[in-house]
Amino acid sequence: MIHDWTNIQIMECNTDNGVLVTVFWQSDGASERYVLGNGQAVDQNHDGTFTIHETQTNLSLAHF
Repeated sequence: MIHDWTNIQIMECNTDNGVLVTVFWQSDGASERYVLGNGQAVDQNHDGTFTIHETQTNLSLAHF
């Protein structure tokens, strides 16, 4: 099944080593997700940061 994801919010984040990446908060009307621009999923942490699950890279909010 193909989902049509709609961007709810676009956030600029910094990795631990200072690289700027974009995180998209998206919804398909039934569920929500956080992904990078390439569609790779990221986890939202309780403190407002994000983690790229596969690499355990931490992302801190830079701009929104």
